[in-house]
Order: sequence, then C-alpha cells, then structure tokens
Amino acid sequence: MGDIEARLNKSAIKKGVTWDTEIDVNVAGNGIYLLNPGAPKLGVGMLEDDQATAFEKNLDVGNINPTDFSMDCDYRWDGLENVLLALLMGASPAPTQQGATAAWLHALSLANSAAGLFATYATEKLTKIHVVPSFKVMKATYSFSGGLVKASFNVRGSRVIDNSTVITAMAAVTYPANAHHRAKAYQSVFRMNAQGGADFGGSDVIKPKAFTLEIERSFDGEHVAGSQVILESKENAKPKVKLSMEFPRMDAANAAYFAEWQAGTEKKADIVITGPLIASTYYYYKKFQFPRLIIEDVEYAESKIIPAKIALRAVEADAAPTGMTGLTLPVYAGLMNTRVTSLLA
Repeated sequence: MGDIEARLNKSAIKKGVTWDTEIDVNVAGNGIYLLNPGAPKLGVGMLEDDQATAFEKNLDVGNINPTDFSMDCDYRWDGLENVLLALLMGASPAPTQQGATAAWLHALSLANSAAGLFATYATEKLTKIHVVPSFKVMKATYSFSGGLVKASFNVRGSRVIDNSTVITAMAAVTYPANAHHRAKAYQSVFRMNAQGGADFGGSDVIKPKAFTLEIERSFDGEHVAGSQVILESKENAKPKVKLSMEFPRMDAANAAYFAEWQAGTEKKADIVITGPLIASTYYYYKKFQFPRLIIEDVEYAESKIIPAKIALRAVEADAAPTGMTGLTLPVYAGLMNTRVTSLLA
C-alpha cells in the first residue's frame, strides 16, 4: 500500500475498454514516472438552495465535473508517456523489429478521430488508491527545461474514486525496462527548409535555445440523464499542431523569417532526439515530422542581445514534400525503443 511520502508511491496507467469503468493497472510494466502524480482532483457540482427562506436549508450533490488535470514528466524513451501520445495521435500500428535486435520502430500518426481511445490512471495516497476510471488525452506539449526534454499531457477524466473494487493493490506494478533513460536537450537536432524545397541537408540544421510543440484535440464534456459523470468526450473542433522556437541571437537565417512570414512562404521541418544505443547500430530516438508548416508569428524582442522567435502552425499538405514520402498529415511521430507491441495494444 502507499505511503504519506509521495516519493514512495506508485502510479500506473493502462488502456481502457469501457468508459468510466476502471481496468486493473496492478500489472508489471504499467508504472509511469510523473512529476505530479497526485494532480487529479474530484470536482462535484454542488446545488445551491435559492428558495425564499431566511437561511439555507439545502446543499445537494449534483453532477460530477470533468476531471481535468495534467501529467508532467521528463521524457523517457521507454516510458509510458509514449502511450499517452499514442492515445492523442490515434494511430499506432504494431512496431517493426530492427534486424534481429531488441530495437523496435513505432510510427504514430494523427487519426481522423480519437474516439474509443482512453485509459485508466491510478496513484497511491497513503492507505488509499485514487483512481481515474477513464481519461482521454486532450493535449501533448514537448519542450526543454533544465537541460531535459519535458513532456506534459493535459487529460480529461470521468471522475476520481478512492474505493475501487477493481484496483485494490499496486504491489505488482513495475516500470518498463530501461525507463530510467531520459532525453536531453543536447541530443536534439532541428531541421527546417522550404516546404517545396530539397530534402534536408546540413545547411538546414537550426539551433533553437527553446521550443514548444503542442498537439491538441478539442473535446466536449457532456452529461446526460441518469448519470453523474460525463459521456466519453467527443471532438468539437479540428486538431491543432503548433511549433514555436526561440533563438538566443538574431542572425541572417532567422532574420529572413520576417519576410517569409509576410510572403506566406511555407516550411517543412523535423525534430530528431537521439538517445543511447539499444543494440547493433540502432539507437533510441524520438522523431517528429512536419510536412507543411505555415508561419503565424515572428518576433525580435527588445534585449541587450537581440533574440528571435518564430511560431508555426502545422497543417495538412496537398502532397508529400521531398524527403517525406507518403507524409501529408500535420504531424508524425517516430519512436525507436524496446517495446515489442503497439503503443495502443
């Protein structure tokens, strides 16, 4: 059972089957390392007493509000934060083994819909296990902080309970093998050039000091008669993908962004974060690809040394650009790690 000291408590996730019905996470490999494991909080709509009386006579329990919270982590190659991204992206077929090694390549892409994709979350708190029976991932944010690659996931849960009859222990929870490996900022390579240009080369490498990648789906949170909890959330707008980069110094390359913004010059880009060796010639890596980017803001802020900042929106391409054969969706995510099954299995 858990402890009053948060550092001693386990947290776990597992893909769900039926909305608002928890699935047992007390299984080896379901553990997830989070920086804020205790974030979920139950919210209940209390029904006020507005009738004409001198004093309040009632305060009734109403519907349970959607449980919105974030899951923040240092990005780990073998960590279950990759499952969170897959739940958001919507498509993660079975991976491909590299040679006869322990390296497996996963290819995630944006599905038209994330309907039916949700998971259960559980975390220990002293003698209780707080459980979010079902949650959907609404947004993934990647960035640098303190020399590490950070990942944060905004999720919407059905509710929080502490009396589950399905998840009664966490003793069997372990973490994926090699999940202690974290991605560092210095392991990242950013490349960008014209959307209709040649494949990437050495001259296309850019070096931001900071970046923010946001992949977001917009969900509703509806109640219906006969239930205190929300229905499985459905999307009420198009997914949005935004990439922002900050450069410490204005130079000839990023000074050109201002004119390209006004001219409507479109871009393509990729981000590759390479980790330690898995086996043979195969290394851990995370790769984001953007076949078509539209500049939506450029700034050269007031400072002692003039910096530069560019914000781009990733949109669907009419055709795959050179070097990205078959890729037209706003964003793709490649992952090399040691997991042998689909991230959505």
